[in-house]
Amino acid sequence: MKKMIKNACAVAVMAASFATMAESTDMRVIGAISPAACTPNLSGNGTVDYGTIAANGLSADNYNALPAKEISLTIACTAPAKVALSAISGRKGSALVYYNAEGAAGSGNGFIKPGSPSYAGFVGFGLDGEKRIGAYALTYSNVTLDGVVANVSSSFDKTAWSKSTNNSIYDNQGRIKFDTWYTGEEAIPSSFETMSATINVYSYLNKSSELDISKPIKLDGLTTLEMVYL
Repeated sequence: MKKMIKNACAVAVMAASFATMAESTDMRVIGAISPAACTPNLSGNGTVDYGTIAANGLSADNYNALPAKEISLTIACTAPAKVALSAISGRKGSALVYYNAEGAAGSGNGFIKPGSPSYAGFVGFGLDGEKRIGAYALTYSNVTLDGVVANVSSSFDKTAWSKSTNNSIYDNQGRIKFDTWYTGEEAIPSSFETMSATINVYSYLNKSSELDISKPIKLDGLTTLEMVYL
């Protein structure tokens, strides 16, 4: 043990000696200032349950719209902060959308719009064998910041922000986007301590002729909402 310590000291001295021979050297002083801690929370443990759907009630020739659902979202911060949310599908490769075209977020343009905005992005419920079970879209509504009614602002680079035209959480071209909220006239991120909103869920299923309805089929949609500080 003593020998190892001596060797370590010798190396350190040699390194210091060589450093003094150089004409210049760099020193960095680094650190980070941590923003306020913010915690997102979804009601119902983040689960939206469609329960049991009767197979004999599904159309064999058309896509099948499901009733709209909703879930509550809150973000609580220890001090005023500006944050944004970004959504990624956990079931990429399963969205029942035009041309099966999913971008990086796993979303695409839905075949039908069961109550959702025209340009909402849809993601998948998973696969039944190799068949796509269906798709769902998510949108914001009833947004407040510290009790004040707020609007949704979106960006693809967290720099250029613009008012959201449809409040869709997913982009219909599959691009990864960021959503934040504002209470003023300009669509720039507002600081807040408490944000609350309703997330609306709009869903449809594939034609029953495309699925094996002789056995149970599990809807298994998964969305990850990532929070970033601005």
